[in-house]
Amino acid sequence: MENATKALLIAAAVLVAILIISLGIGIFNTASEQAENAGDLTQYEIQTFNDKFKKYEGDSRTGSDVNALLDTVFSHNNAQEDTSTCVEVEVSAVEGHTGVAKSNSITASPAKVSLGARYKVTCEYDTATKLIKKITVAK
Repeated sequence: MENATKALLIAAAVLVAILIISLGIGIFNTASEQAENAGDLTQYEIQTFNDKFKKYEGDSRTGSDVNALLDTVFSHNNAQEDTSTCVEVEVSAVEGHTGVAKSNSITASPAKVSLGARYKVTCEYDTATKLIKKITVAK
């Protein structure tokens, strides 16, 4: 009877050791996959990035929508550490309006557009990253 008890204890110890080793291998594989994909943006991250600006896109946007877009881009660009994900806004609808530069060191908020007019807002995408890189505002 003693030999059977010892055999069961040894078998249990072997099973526990196998479980611990399997868990360690699983954690290692998960961590290495995360490290490989760290530089790539997921589809969700791309969609989240673009959604901040796509909601302003359209043929007949109000001046307040365009002003909100300008403020959103201004805030976004200033929050970036580098300019790779900054967005440029070109305003061709208002003569003399400079839009928003693709820079993360803008010190003054952009000039506002007229609230009484309607504007066409279009987005251009980077072909490599699929992120919005430029927004054009026209009358």
